Amino acid sequence: MRIDLHVHSSASDGVFSPAEVVRKAHANGVEVMALTDHDTVSGLKEARKEAEKLGMRFIDGVELSVSWGGRTIHVVSLGPKKFEPYRELSEKLSKQRDLRARTIASKFDAMGIYNTYEQALDLAGNGLNLSRRHFALALVQRGTVGTEDEAFEKYLRDEGPAFVKTQWMTLPEAMRFIRETEGVAVVAHPGRYNFAAPLTTIDLLEEFKALGGDAIEVTTGSHFEAENERYTRVALNMGFLASTGSDFHGCKPGRPEPGLQEPLPDYLPTVLDLLKDR
Repeated sequence: MRIDLHVHSSASDGVFSPAEVVRKAHANGVEVMALTDHDTVSGLKEARKEAEKLGMRFIDGVELSVSWGGRTIHVVSLGPKKFEPYRELSEKLSKQRDLRARTIASKFDAMGIYNTYEQALDLAGNGLNLSRRHFALALVQRGTVGTEDEAFEKYLRDEGPAFVKTQWMTLPEAMRFIRETEGVAVVAHPGRYNFAAPLTTIDLLEEFKALGGDAIEVTTGSHFEAENERYTRVALNMGFLASTGSDFHGCKPGRPEPGLQEPLPDYLPTVLDLLKDR
């Protein structure tokens, strides 16, 4: 069975509308999918309607921004049963994101790269959810850089010249939020994180486990093959259920479309075991 439990739409920083993303997943043979936009549930109704029309199983989701170890990490909530707290959170964070975006733009102004805020806003499908990726797309569009990856490497990466540190929920706060909304907690793409010594990703996962964390993404479009293999072992050794997702945002060279990430090993117990009633 082909599943994808981590996909983005234009409700956050994806290129395609929720319905378009569902159709892409369906065309690729996905049978079970979740839409997991950043800190918002605004695209779920449209995505679910399209999935039901196509005969797919759809699971509600949201990817929460979390501060841990001096970095931003992401924890996915799958199958929450209470949505109003997410709507309230989204409203609060939209103001925080807008302030961050204006500060990023001021840093670009200081480098002689002007009007990036207005251009990023034009490129955002949801102007209430401005992200660093929208600035990366703006830089590509104007020819300042050739690719999104180059935009992040030169300007927008953590501690880069246009980076603005943001304080999101702490991990305990995020886990309490997910529990209260009856979601299933999943650490997204753990192989992507790098922390200053002595902290490691295993330290993150140990705390996540102690706080009641359920699963980790083992195979994901944000991992290299070696990282998929490493987190297969980590899931087994630490007793996590396995999740998987393309982390699709749009057609990007070297990144999989929905459902086309490396499949989970068939011997791993999956997060779907906790989502039978969702």
